[in-house]
Amino acid sequence: MIKNLLFDFGNVLFDLDEARTEEKLMQVLDPAKISDLFEKVLHPFERGEISEEAFFNRLQRRSKDLKDGSYYYEAWNAMLLGMPEHRFQWLMNLRKTYRVFLLSNINITHLRAVKKMIYNQTGIDDFESHYFDKVYYSFEIGLRKPELKCFEFVMSHSGILGSETLFIDDKPENVQAASDSGFHASLHDAEQAIEDKILDYLSQFQ
Repeated sequence: MIKNLLFDFGNVLFDLDEARTEEKLMQVLDPAKISDLFEKVLHPFERGEISEEAFFNRLQRRSKDLKDGSYYYEAWNAMLLGMPEHRFQWLMNLRKTYRVFLLSNINITHLRAVKKMIYNQTGIDDFESHYFDKVYYSFEIGLRKPELKCFEFVMSHSGILGSETLFIDDKPENVQAASDSGFHASLHDAEQAIEDKILDYLSQFQ
């Protein structure tokens, strides 16, 4: 019996177009200097291991065409599209039946922009406590998907059981890691609306 829903954020609840950021960064980054971009720049930022300033400095140092800081900031946030208006009420309706959690590989820069966008839509300053029982952000917990310790942390901290929880993510490696950690897990196609697919995902494990 599924009692808990654990959602990924980007491209499950919050719409992204990662190609927009990639295109803007690739215009300035030096291909010879980006072999360690994920290991030394993106992933440490998502784990909160480096500061926002250090993150953008590392992008600048890997550039062939150096721009001022605002270019990198705008490029990094270019992927953020927003949430459809109806999805907020949908989440509230889900909470009548399930405990609803969020687990996101996210960084402080994106979260700040996301909070501003959601506030402009809803007028709600603290959307996390309004729409979720608990949220887990990678840069706050120091762990990121698909690390198994990330899922173990969520279970330990929240007290939920994997056998009673459905995890939904758009990345196969994260779904596999969740499954390996004892969660029920479904892979979501970002081209589909989550509210149109949730019953299909639940029916696999009910």
